[in-house]
Amino acid sequence: MEKEIDVKNIKDVEEILNDPSINKPTEDEVNAATKEFNKMAAAFNKKQFKIGTPKKAGAIYDFIIKFFENHVYWTKNGWMGVLKMHEELTETRKNRKEKDAFQVGYHGLEFLFFALSNPGGNGIESARAIEKYADIYIETMELASKKLEEARKELEAVQFAQEKVTAMQQGFYLEKEVEIEKAPAFTAPSVDDLLKKKNI
Repeated sequence: MEKEIDVKNIKDVEEILNDPSINKPTEDEVNAATKEFNKMAAAFNKKQFKIGTPKKAGAIYDFIIKFFENHVYWTKNGWMGVLKMHEELTETRKNRKEKDAFQVGYHGLEFLFFALSNPGGNGIESARAIEKYADIYIETMELASKKLEEARKELEAVQFAQEKVTAMQQGFYLEKEVEIEKAPAFTAPSVDDLLKKKNI
């Protein structure tokens, strides 16, 4: 348990200097934080992020699989991600139940959004081919973008839990900074605004 310290009381300060164990996490607290982090990390790693509705899933799978077959742009070792993603999506689509939405894990979601943001092709024929999917392309991009934003916030919470454990193992408490809402910026009135007031 943390000890309340009265900074005005010099005895409290002396006590901390003489006994560094005061106001440091206990072994039980470290273990509890570690257990919490492991639980969060395991849940996040298993989580499947759903994009769109079950009704729309077939169309999204079809579009994305065709996109990875014909329009995905990759460089260097990106070919490994393309092959893995195509294999996983093809398998998931084959085994999906009617009530299942399109879904993908966090790393797949990051890769999918990156791929959709960077299409590739050669010449006008490939441009015309991808134009046929314009509506589902735009819709899937928007859905993936929103879902990725949510996923990244969840990942931040997992990363903070890990940082908290690391800090506690080193003998410190780590607390999240409370965001202070900023007041709206002051906009000086224009000459027109001032003249209007005089004329009223």
